[in-house]
Amino acid sequence: MAKVDDAIVAAIRELLPKDGTPLGNQRLREWIAEDFGIAASESAYNLARDWLLLEGFLTKGMGRGGSVRRTTPSVSPGLTLEAQEIPADAKRPKPKQMEAQAMFSQRKTGEPTKPARKGDEDPKVIAYRHDQKRRNNPDVGVVTPETDPDQPKTKWAYDPHLDPALQFDVGRAEIERLIDDALASGDDATMRAALETLKRMGEPYLNWAGKSERTSFDVDTVSLHVHERIDPATILAVVQKRMKKEQASGGSQTDMFRAWFEDALPYREAIEFYKHDRGWSNRLVAGDSLLVMNSLLQKEGMAGQVQMIYIDPPYGIKYGSNFQPFVNKRDVKDRSDQDLTQEPEMIKAFRDTWELGIHSYLTYLRDRLLLAKELLHESGSVFVQISDENLHHVREAMDEVFGSENFVSQITFSKTSGATVNLLPSTADYILWSARDKAKVKFHSIYLPKEMGGDGAEKYDQIELGTGLRRRLSVSDRSSSSPQSGERIYRLDNLMSQSEGREKGLGAACWFPVSLGGRDFLPNERNRWKTNEAGIQRLLSSNRIQATSNSLAYVRFIEDFPAFSITNIWTDIGGIQSRADPKVYVVQTAVKAVERCLLMTTDPGDLVLDPTCGSGTTASVAEKWGRRWITCDTSRVAVTLAKQRLMTAGYDYFELKYPHEGLKGGFIYKTVPHVTLKSIANNPEIDEIYASHHPLIETALRKLNESLKKHPPSEQFVVTEGGRKGTKLYFAKSDALLEWEVPFDSPKDWSEDAKLSAAVFHGARQTMQKAMDRSIASHADQETLYDQPAVSKNKLRITGPFTVEAVPFPTVLALDEQAPAAEADVSIARSGESSRQHRWRDELLKTGIRGKGGQMLKFAELETLPSGEGFRHLHCNGSLDTGERIVVSFGPEHAALEQRQVELAMREAGELFPRPKMIVFCAFNFDPEAAKDIDATKGIVALKAQMNTDLLTEDLKKGRASNQSFWLMGQPDVAVHKTKDGRYQVEVHGFDYFDTAKGELVSGGKGKIAAWSLDTDYDERSLFPRQFFFPMAGAKDGWNKLKKDIKAELNEELLDKLHGTVSLPFDAGDNRKIAVKIVDDRGIESLKVMALE
Repeated sequence: MAKVDDAIVAAIRELLPKDGTPLGNQRLREWIAEDFGIAASESAYNLARDWLLLEGFLTKGMGRGGSVRRTTPSVSPGLTLEAQEIPADAKRPKPKQMEAQAMFSQRKTGEPTKPARKGDEDPKVIAYRHDQKRRNNPDVGVVTPETDPDQPKTKWAYDPHLDPALQFDVGRAEIERLIDDALASGDDATMRAALETLKRMGEPYLNWAGKSERTSFDVDTVSLHVHERIDPATILAVVQKRMKKEQASGGSQTDMFRAWFEDALPYREAIEFYKHDRGWSNRLVAGDSLLVMNSLLQKEGMAGQVQMIYIDPPYGIKYGSNFQPFVNKRDVKDRSDQDLTQEPEMIKAFRDTWELGIHSYLTYLRDRLLLAKELLHESGSVFVQISDENLHHVREAMDEVFGSENFVSQITFSKTSGATVNLLPSTADYILWSARDKAKVKFHSIYLPKEMGGDGAEKYDQIELGTGLRRRLSVSDRSSSSPQSGERIYRLDNLMSQSEGREKGLGAACWFPVSLGGRDFLPNERNRWKTNEAGIQRLLSSNRIQATSNSLAYVRFIEDFPAFSITNIWTDIGGIQSRADPKVYVVQTAVKAVERCLLMTTDPGDLVLDPTCGSGTTASVAEKWGRRWITCDTSRVAVTLAKQRLMTAGYDYFELKYPHEGLKGGFIYKTVPHVTLKSIANNPEIDEIYASHHPLIETALRKLNESLKKHPPSEQFVVTEGGRKGTKLYFAKSDALLEWEVPFDSPKDWSEDAKLSAAVFHGARQTMQKAMDRSIASHADQETLYDQPAVSKNKLRITGPFTVEAVPFPTVLALDEQAPAAEADVSIARSGESSRQHRWRDELLKTGIRGKGGQMLKFAELETLPSGEGFRHLHCNGSLDTGERIVVSFGPEHAALEQRQVELAMREAGELFPRPKMIVFCAFNFDPEAAKDIDATKGIVALKAQMNTDLLTEDLKKGRASNQSFWLMGQPDVAVHKTKDGRYQVEVHGFDYFDTAKGELVSGGKGKIAAWSLDTDYDERSLFPRQFFFPMAGAKDGWNKLKKDIKAELNEELLDKLHGTVSLPFDAGDNRKIAVKIVDDRGIESLKVMALE
């Protein structure tokens, strides 16, 4: 009896993946030899394998290939929510390129790699993980003025000598000075430089108001604070199908920062911002793109790390129609008072981008392009989507920043329909593409299928029948969608080249006579053949050259390359009204347009930035294709919509080419053959096939001529092909057919013996041609279809973890530091600074603060606090008419009042003597963390006063919506209940809601809640929701958007509850504290933290 080899048994135990992934027996034997040096014979391996099968350690894999897999514990079928694991074969050497492509390729080389069939394993819902690192920007809960102090502004300067286009002003005095200096120098280099300067000065350039005075600009250097850590897998784990109670509790408490690529940072390191690396998670940032990009450059050192930037700025000078006021209302109109909601960031966007018309717009765009250039990798690309309204100006601005030499393309893509106008309707938008360095830019061709009669196949007007007969396509042929079996469509292509720098004429390597069909052909003196004599002979041998009336042409079959590269005109984009991804935002970008740009210029794992987030199209596309992404927007509505879109998205899982390398190894892509003239001309196998098969053809031809001479036909034969075309042959007089003269259909008067000989001749030719075609196909190049990766049949995918971050607004100036009032000019349009705070103090003293139910706070006096005495965050000091002393802190004009200002104002209030009884924070919008801190203040009465945005817009809107300018804000109405089994449940009822249209405070009920989230174990750092709800979602929105195959793995009843206002039951976490964030239909957030009993 044979003995089981313990070494082989141990090797099998070590090598089999622990997750139960099957391995082929042959592959496993090879690995045993590679890793353990054991040359296991088939019998010895089978004995060890059978022993482990009996032991129960192994299970036979499914399928015909003969495989085994590690036995895994039996679990009930259901959804497995997990991060991308490091495979057990992580250290396995890379497979060959051929093996990676064998799934799609017709080659026989290598063993085909097939995705697991559906049903082999329980479906897995997973998310891609990126192994890159990022700097530890601060969680908002651990930010203090000491850990994140104010930073000096960053100055950015333009090169004033790079102006491209539209004014002519050569400057006579400057020209004369340059000439005089150059002549006086007597130096050739100086004179040459002067001539180049003169040439540049003579070029047209684009100018706009304030540009010539503004050769540099300052940007506040701020940190990006992490407010939320979103992991859809953690949220969906709560509603996945589970059969056992202990499985239901697992997974919901998983910290997304405890994935395999990182551990959570210790507290000491967590407060040392930007000094430590942590694993990558994608980023959705609320804030001005200029501040965000500057922070990425200055605080995180990300210069040169972004591979692609996609910018979809407002198309024109339209205030209302570029800014959506509600999450559920996208039919906004330009200059409609109903849609001028006066949200602070909307007003800021107007002042920055549109206040001075096209001048503000170009300044806005050029500033951001300059920072974008610094962020781009040397092989990176920037795309700007624009309409024809300002296309020419944007192109000039891009050329100024990136250089006209780095302009790549102007892409035109079609829209669904054009607006109704008196003249030509516009049905196209444009994408301008510039490279950081055109010579180094990363580029992948994107291909479309080439089909008979369709795009890319217009010139394919010839057909080769199954017999080998070639002719032009007939009308009936063209009406058919595809050729019949055995038929091939082809075109005649140029066989000659006019390339410069290559010798032509007699004696040149590629200039020689070519004989075909009894005719000789020569290139003219201006041309040459595209290959040498050996290459031409192979083309002739493989029947890839066809004679025309006076020249030779290369025969190119449609299947030689069944695809064609896209150009810069995209007519197949259409609209974005997709059932899978419907339009939710007023200026939403078409997915396919962004996809193509991304696929052309990035690889999996590359970083993509979109500083104009909108509904999150670029982030969604980047997530789908395994790219890292950062996106930002000033609009709260946009950030809310993008967050919901990303959280509820489902994607196909694309198979990784090298699983142990993760995304940076790329995907397994479909490939298509690309037969070229060069690949045929350089294929030596054609010579061997010709030498082997052509003697049989010659023998068959000789026998045919012998038969025709022995049994001559009754009529003379007229030659129809070649140099003897039209010649009459008399076979009885020893005339003979040449190879190319043999008819495909034998004449009726030929003898049966001659017809049989002709059939043998054509059979021999067809046999050789098939061998030639196989060789040509096997030597063809393979083009990668980057938009067609292999889709897994047993894995589903959702969005990976991402953080929601915010730009803290810089410190508000004390009132006595404010600049004097001024009319709107270029500098105000650029900086957004004003002296309106003086009027706010006067208005506050005049009107007081109104609360609900007629409650009023009236001021007896209110004076400015001097900044020189250390009061930079408290702005006013006074008393109420009831005698209580009160201090006031005003928030910024166009952003939320931040947590930092609350803390510093509190410190200043504590230094006053006598100490005030009350502190009021007045703001147009409150950061939820700041509001939470105000609500939790003890020892002093702290109030939140919502400011009517009419205070911002005296110059933009004539009428006041309300005479009341300040309203007291309450806390979110949240209740916590304890269930019978000792667990907890949260119910939200709404929160105070400031109606900017009416100019008053109302109680927003459940109907105003767009979304709310629950962190069941709040750690005071940042919110990590374990449950997320979309009460306003329709039947096809919110979590209902998840793909059907993902929803099938979820508990539908529990999933429906994630659209309500009552949470699912949960257990108390280690911190025994919960946090509830509510977002209303305007994107306004409110946060409440509650301790559990």
